[in-house]
Amino acid sequence: MEDIAREQRHRESRDLRKLDLNLLIIFETVYQTGSVSQSARVLGMSQPTVSNALSRLRGHFSDPLFVRMDRGMKPTPKAMSLLPPITDALGALRRGLAYDSDFDVATAKRHFRLLLHDFSVPSVLPPLVRALDEAKSACTVEVITPDWERPHEALTRGDADLIMDISLQEQPGVTLEPLMDADAVCIVREGHPRIGHEMSREDFANNGHAVLPRQMRLHLPTARQVRAAAIDRRVGAILPNAANLATTVATTDLIAIVPRRYAELVSPIYRLRILPVPFEYPTSKVFLGWATDKEDDPGVRWLLNHIRATFSN
Repeated sequence: MEDIAREQRHRESRDLRKLDLNLLIIFETVYQTGSVSQSARVLGMSQPTVSNALSRLRGHFSDPLFVRMDRGMKPTPKAMSLLPPITDALGALRRGLAYDSDFDVATAKRHFRLLLHDFSVPSVLPPLVRALDEAKSACTVEVITPDWERPHEALTRGDADLIMDISLQEQPGVTLEPLMDADAVCIVREGHPRIGHEMSREDFANNGHAVLPRQMRLHLPTARQVRAAAIDRRVGAILPNAANLATTVATTDLIAIVPRRYAELVSPIYRLRILPVPFEYPTSKVFLGWATDKEDDPGVRWLLNHIRATFSN
């Protein structure tokens, strides 16, 4: 019996060596969560990606591995026998990577390049710069405006380390991770002569608006939501960036729609009043994205973890 068990372990080890590392990680996560959808959320992948990986694993081992039950997916005896060697292999790999590839921000000299929308800069940049300053780091940060028609290309070319934006689409070579839900608000200046602490649809329609350039407007959902509400918005000024937009709203009687997080950060600086949008405006999903081949880059991992921590607070 002992010889049979030894031969089985040896055969399973040979089988594991033929598998892509990502498949082993997906196997471990599905085993732990008992759910394809939850595994996709944990790994920052789409459900079809996890399902396809599971199909490959089933074909490789000629076993269902996980059987759908009322309360999730139950591992088969084969899956139970595979878990220990997979867990051991992944554990050894993680320990090795952690030992050899820790990123020491205090001694590193790295130039980080971030693809950010203007509205995201006040949320991301100040905490990141403070972390580098506190560590007396020689690292620098550069914010790059994405090409909104092809925002992923800078990642796959190696021209940027990450992107943070709403409604990113899956692209080959890019890993996406949902970061947060974002809702929108209106901003007006304190002391606005016609708008107090509430804004009606009529106020929204009758006052001029400050907006961003057309290419940036098309990328955001604002124009679509205004049209869906059947409101004729009067544009009073087109500004090149979010900072100019906030300054203009603070010094005129124009209105602007901006993300709530941006409004909360800049309203004390520009003395702006934050008001609810006076019509239905669904939330948007904000994603982090990075080149898949940089997932083991210790600097990129440090950067991603820093941004995750910033938005978890």
